[in-house]
Amino acid sequence: MSFAAPDLPDFLEAQRRDFGGKIEVAAGLWAVFAVPATEAAANRLVRDLLARADFPHAEGLTEDDQLNLYYVDDAHRPAAMHWLDDRLALARGEIRPVAPEHQRLIEEIRSSERPHRAARALAEAHEQGEVTAGTIRDAATVRALLDRLHAREPLLFAALQTLFEHHLIDLVVLLRQLINEDVALCNEIVKSGLSTNPFLQSRQDATAAIRNVLLRFHVINPLDQHKNISIKNPYAAFLGLALEGDQILLSVDAIKTAVPHDRFVATLQAVRRRLYAGEPFDSIDTQAPWMTETIAHPFRFIRQQVTSRSEFAALDTLYMLERATEG
Repeated sequence: MSFAAPDLPDFLEAQRRDFGGKIEVAAGLWAVFAVPATEAAANRLVRDLLARADFPHAEGLTEDDQLNLYYVDDAHRPAAMHWLDDRLALARGEIRPVAPEHQRLIEEIRSSERPHRAARALAEAHEQGEVTAGTIRDAATVRALLDRLHAREPLLFAALQTLFEHHLIDLVVLLRQLINEDVALCNEIVKSGLSTNPFLQSRQDATAAIRNVLLRFHVINPLDQHKNISIKNPYAAFLGLALEGDQILLSVDAIKTAVPHDRFVATLQAVRRRLYAGEPFDSIDTQAPWMTETIAHPFRFIRQQVTSRSEFAALDTLYMLERATEG
């Protein structure tokens, strides 16, 4: 079996489906991969992949010598399962799952008395390209953070300012979880007078910064200062992306063209796959050998969006574009 780049996602998907740390091959040992012993290319591929993994693993033959098993113990099973999910996302150009170390920071923001420290650490990970926009996208977590706002903790407002300014909270999830009382609280704090208490003043400043982000992305209606009930997707509103059924209307050089949803997302993922491989966005053009005629037009729109929004990392804009296609 030959493993050219297009084959890798299929191979990883099959392994995740059939094994992927879900099959216990001995007490406390879990198969991540199981490959026919006679398939040298497949075994080389697995060994090459695992050589770059950051968890201990072992390999061995089944009793009948038919399969080569690559396995981990109980302690490293969660890391191995996440790693395989992440490898598959990288191979497909999909949005990556949240890594365990970043999930711990999110939990700390949710429950710590000093959430601003964890928020700063997550923002630094964003600046270093380790995470992208929308890293916090679990609905229960977003609602829990909104609930904490009502305790009026200055440090939480500082934490949320950091998260919103780095676009780390998914705004589609936020809009669904946001209630009028949340917006009213922010309006009340912003409209209150200046405070001589530095902590209260910092809370007011942070709240104003949060509101500015929410206004920019149309989460708050600028006319009535309430939750915007006229939109369903803040990213679509911000990017000006129009959907008609399963078609997306793309405007390139003032010419509008309807493109099937699946084709647009496939183009996003093809571009993201190149970025994951370390290729700079500026080096990608319609003459690239992998650029087919069917994705060239949606790519021009994507390039237009990325280059016109230089304040965002390319992967952040791709995240927003993909989420904008979801009704």
